[in-house]
Amino acid sequence: MSLDEILKVYEYDKSKPLNPQSTILKETEEYIVEKIYYDSTNNQRVPSLLVIPKKGSPPYPCIVFLHGYSGRKENVMPLAEVGVSRGFAFFSIDAPFHGERSIPGKELYSPVLKELIRNVVQTVHDLKRGVDLLETRNEIDSERIGYAGGSMGGIIGSLFVSVEPRIKAAVIVVGGGNLPLMIKESKHRSAPPIRERISREGISEDQLRKILAPIDPINFIHLVSPRPIQFHCGKYDEIVPAETQRQLAEKAGEPKEVYWYEAGHGLPMGIVVERAFRFFSKYLQ
Repeated sequence: MSLDEILKVYEYDKSKPLNPQSTILKETEEYIVEKIYYDSTNNQRVPSLLVIPKKGSPPYPCIVFLHGYSGRKENVMPLAEVGVSRGFAFFSIDAPFHGERSIPGKELYSPVLKELIRNVVQTVHDLKRGVDLLETRNEIDSERIGYAGGSMGGIIGSLFVSVEPRIKAAVIVVGGGNLPLMIKESKHRSAPPIRERISREGISEDQLRKILAPIDPINFIHLVSPRPIQFHCGKYDEIVPAETQRQLAEKAGEPKEVYWYEAGHGLPMGIVVERAFRFFSKYLQ
């Protein structure tokens, strides 16, 4: 498949209604949190949070966030509580089989490769439909939408920002490319069942590369340029192997910032967050 053919996987009918349903979950002196359900593709109803600051004047720049594996949309709140005082809104979803969408026994990183591909593509669709939703909100400046995500949110997020031109700047934390290498070397709990399934089915590394090509961020990350992207990488990461992070960052075009930390999968988040907000302030404000 050519890149143009692969990109069609991420197209959908934008004219279909979102049918949003919104309730206010929380209000403080600094921000309002709304829970919003909206329609995505394939009859999926997506739960999300929208955090709107009270500081400054709307429309606000907004950062789309995707959690890590086993996480949920509420994981955005520590970041939002730092960012609202800087005038940023935040939008976060539950990925398939996470948070309110959890289904016992079902995993986003399925050992059945067709399911794995379908789940990743669905997550990208859900995020793209989320941007559609943000474009309907008067409080949000649709010309100033960024993205931040780590681990799974860094891997799938790298794919999302590559195929979604409405994202103007992106921060990727411990996200990697080259999925066959990641599957081969990762110590994440989801990797052994995938390795076992691949071995049982006799799938070679070359075959695996072709099968996973439509969802491997390394095939798409160059499309982000000339939009800016920032990477935060762990030198000793064994969950998202450091080499997969290096390859992804290397494949990205300019402008980009790449930071390496003397760390594994858990980076010094105080430093990461400060660098991320400095980056977002430069490109979104």
